[in-house]
Amino acid sequence: MKNKLKFLLALLSLIFCQIEAFAQVPDFTGNWVLNNEKSKIHSRPAGMTSSVFVIKQDGYDFSLTIHHIFGKSRDTIIIKMPADGETRQVLGVLSGKLEQKQNYLQITLWRKGFLDIVKYHFGHSKDQFIADEVLKSDSDNHHNIWIFDREKPE
Repeated sequence: MKNKLKFLLALLSLIFCQIEAFAQVPDFTGNWVLNNEKSKIHSRPAGMTSSVFVIKQDGYDFSLTIHHIFGKSRDTIIIKMPADGETRQVLGVLSGKLEQKQNYLQITLWRKGFLDIVKYHFGHSKDQFIADEVLKSDSDNHHNIWIFDREKPE
């Protein structure tokens, strides 16, 4: 009886490991426009009126172009990295890694006195994208929930 139980536990463990190993990477490709009304942004860059995320994704290769809009001008940040969990240099001043989780991607960016963790996932449908951000630094601590709507082609 003990051997059968051990065998069943080992088999279940193997099945769960296989499910996670073959899980699909969610594809967030698209242009995403900030929904100010639905978002819960506790710390917003001064003067920011909107934000657009442009995501290009091919499997584990991930490219995020962030456009923070300040009236008629914009500030752009580009992050490109594979979702392989490897630590690498990001934006020339941060260490970072992008990890594939069960149903989301998680980016972690850090340096001395600074830690920013963002979980990217779909909302109620694949036309809603959420960036759930927790930032802790020497100058700011916040938890922002950025909610974006998929930009529809005209």
